[in-house]
Amino acid sequence: PQNLGALIRSAHFLSSSLQSNDDDNSNSSIGIVVCGKNSAPPSPVVSAASAGALEIASMYSTSNLPKLLAKAQEDGFRIVGASSSVPTQQQSSWISTEYQPEPPKLYELQDLSPISNEDATILVLGSEGRGLRTLVAKGCTEYVRIPGGNTEGDDDGVDSLNVSVSGGILLWHLLHGK
Repeated sequence: PQNLGALIRSAHFLSSSLQSNDDDNSNSSIGIVVCGKNSAPPSPVVSAASAGALEIASMYSTSNLPKLLAKAQEDGFRIVGASSSVPTQQQSSWISTEYQPEPPKLYELQDLSPISNEDATILVLGSEGRGLRTLVAKGCTEYVRIPGGNTEGDDDGVDSLNVSVSGGILLWHLLHGK
């Protein structure tokens, strides 16, 4: 619940800063979609961790995230999955479609292009333990990893960030390109 609250807080904060810097008041908003069966439900703990942003953020719920991502892809959304690598099953089972003629690429954060005013984008975050679920990963059009940590597989370092920290970093980069 604390991670969800922190993500809601970050999304609301970054959306507000984007709107205040937007000269033409175009469609610069952030909506938050949670999967009803794999996410913490709204609660007082989530609200407290969000510093009240839960009550004013644009929140949506789905019971079938892979289906939502497939429809979003059909509608032209860019779907960026946070992952340290392209999921193995994604590579081996990829099939060319009208909406995605090439296999998804994995970008280092600094190489990922930020959102333009024309891009409808979904950022997908998985669980800290398992990452993106297989069917959710298949719905992504590209992947991004945040470089750093223990990438050599040794047991002497931290190999990942907290999901709310990763989400904040990725949102900042996608919105501001820095």
